[in-house]
Amino acid sequence: MASSGVKVAAPRSPAVVEISSVEDLLPIVRTIVQRQGYQMLEGLNVKPGMKVLMVTDTTNDPLVVEAFRIAIREAGGLLESIELVGYPEMTEPVELVDAMFSNRWWPAWVWSATESADLMLHMAMLKVPHTPNLPVSHDRSRIVDLECSNRDQLTPEYHTFPRELRDTIDRKVWEVLGYAQRIEVTDAEGTELRCSVSKEEWQREVAKQEKRGGLPYQSGHLQVPLPSTNLEGVLATSSLTFGGPVPRTFCTVQGGQVAAVEGGGKFGEALRKDTEQYRDLRFSGYPGPGVNWLSTMGICTHPKARRSIYYDELTGSARVHAWAIGHRRSGVIHSSIGEGLVREDYKVIRHVDLYFGTLAADGKKVIEGGHLLALDDPEVRAVAQRHGDPDKLLHVDWVPAVAGVNSP
Repeated sequence: MASSGVKVAAPRSPAVVEISSVEDLLPIVRTIVQRQGYQMLEGLNVKPGMKVLMVTDTTNDPLVVEAFRIAIREAGGLLESIELVGYPEMTEPVELVDAMFSNRWWPAWVWSATESADLMLHMAMLKVPHTPNLPVSHDRSRIVDLECSNRDQLTPEYHTFPRELRDTIDRKVWEVLGYAQRIEVTDAEGTELRCSVSKEEWQREVAKQEKRGGLPYQSGHLQVPLPSTNLEGVLATSSLTFGGPVPRTFCTVQGGQVAAVEGGGKFGEALRKDTEQYRDLRFSGYPGPGVNWLSTMGICTHPKARRSIYYDELTGSARVHAWAIGHRRSGVIHSSIGEGLVREDYKVIRHVDLYFGTLAADGKKVIEGGHLLALDDPEVRAVAQRHGDPDKLLHVDWVPAVAGVNSP
């Protein structure tokens, strides 16, 4: 497979309605507050008398924060709020990842407050799976990461997208991807990866996902079984998922690990430094030592996901959320490098995005030039027909501008 010659879409973004009041946000926020969450679909399922702790920081959109306060109280939730200072001056992508995403920066008293809550909703940047030594039991507190915390991201196109339709898209992707013995990925930025996957590796991945959500795959974010010593090639990217744009970075992958890094500015420097500093550390679930394993590769499936138009104006948590939500868009290949707890309060992990990838499973394409082919499937279109205009529902509204690919 070669990435040359694959046509990619020109940059585009939907027109965004200006939101200037809490009332503009309440219809969507009420939907999120009242419904049950479902893998990559935000929902709080607040019931009367439920104790809800909302943790925000000073960079969050005040209209969004107020809308959730109103909707939670309307639903009968007993709301308490904590506002942290956060990182109001921070904009550099690698610093955002290290300070907020991988480092347990919340003070101990915040975690103590979660113990008495039935639900903790937070907009102060945190990813539960990657929070070092999470000091609260998942059984005792439900924790909801609200990654779409900017006003222009609370859109009906995204948040009320028919669940039946998204489930059908995921199932059609799984029919091609699941148990494939050969995965090949190229993209317009220079990625060329090859991986042979055994039946046993797939069985372990399926067992993990079935335990997590009852399906053999993660809805909205279908995974290739990694890490694997059979992964070889080059990973190229210019997007740090939970940080922002970085200079194009080329990672040479040998035996499933990043063996060399070219370019990348501060991001590339951080990868090289961590690879050397922690090369002898061993972590559970990894084939060998080091924090330089490619630890995940996910295929995202929501055609209405996009970045916030306000990214350049934001800092801290709001800036992270403004960029990160774009990785959920259909056809994006989302990967991570590392995932090692190097000290009690710091976990090394870097997530990156490929926007114009071509992925084939046993020679059959799942994504081509950043377009998820399941969106064109007749069964998917038939399900879309039951909910509205298939052309509108399945149209990918947002395509980012990537320098040297579809933009100068």
